Amino acid sequence: IQELEKSLANWTQNLKELQTMKADLSRHILAEDVMVLQEQIEHLHRQWEDLCLRVAVRKQEIEDRLNSWVVFNEKNKDLCAWLVQMENKVLQTADISIEEMIEKLQKDCMEEINIFSDARLQLKQVGHQLMKASSKTRAAEIDDKLSKINDRWQHLFDVIGSRVKKLKETFAFIQQLDKNMSNLRTWLARIESELSKPVVYDVCDDQEIQKRLAEQQDLQRDIEQHSAGVESVFNICDVLLHDSDACANETECDSIQQTTRSLDRRWRN
Repeated sequence: IQELEKSLANWTQNLKELQTMKADLSRHILAEDVMVLQEQIEHLHRQWEDLCLRVAVRKQEIEDRLNSWVVFNEKNKDLCAWLVQMENKVLQTADISIEEMIEKLQKDCMEEINIFSDARLQLKQVGHQLMKASSKTRAAEIDDKLSKINDRWQHLFDVIGSRVKKLKETFAFIQQLDKNMSNLRTWLARIESELSKPVVYDVCDDQEIQKRLAEQQDLQRDIEQHSAGVESVFNICDVLLHDSDACANETECDSIQQTTRSLDRRWRN
């Protein structure tokens, strides 16, 4: 294009020189010949102006394509950066309750994704326009970038889905722990009350002794039957202590550890 513009600039000078030559010749040739020469010069001017217009249009087309390519690369870069940032945000453990984290993922994150859906659509449109006006190599490059964006977009939804599922499982563990602990506290209080009662014999005979022994054996069986439930609570506590979502801060970790220690102490006693 620069070479064409330079050539047209040279033609401008040539046309000026032609006008000068025509003025000189008009003094030495017939009027009819002057008219013919003038028509030829005007025809050359029209051709020159047409070439200038074509070069300008072509230059604008090239500039538009180059600008579209820059826009495409910038939008692609921005969208890739946002996808990485969004994945990191989804996977982060926040110092909020699990219910709030689930709501944040299902509401706030999806709202942000909906906003960037427009950016993704614009990138796709610009990319398809460029592909139509590009070589096979460049079109393949654009198609590859669009495919990667689509894959990462889908991966973001998969990450969010997995994250929500995991948080719900953790929340279910916590609810199960609360339920089990509530039942165990009630049971422990009853057992501790029974065990703290002094053994009183109405009459000191063999039948009375066997009755008291039977009562103690019933308590022993009751304790043994609850051993699996106690072990289950210890296991749940251990799982939650190694779960960054359940132990998002020191307060929550301390609460689970204190629950474990309290239960262990009461169970051993």
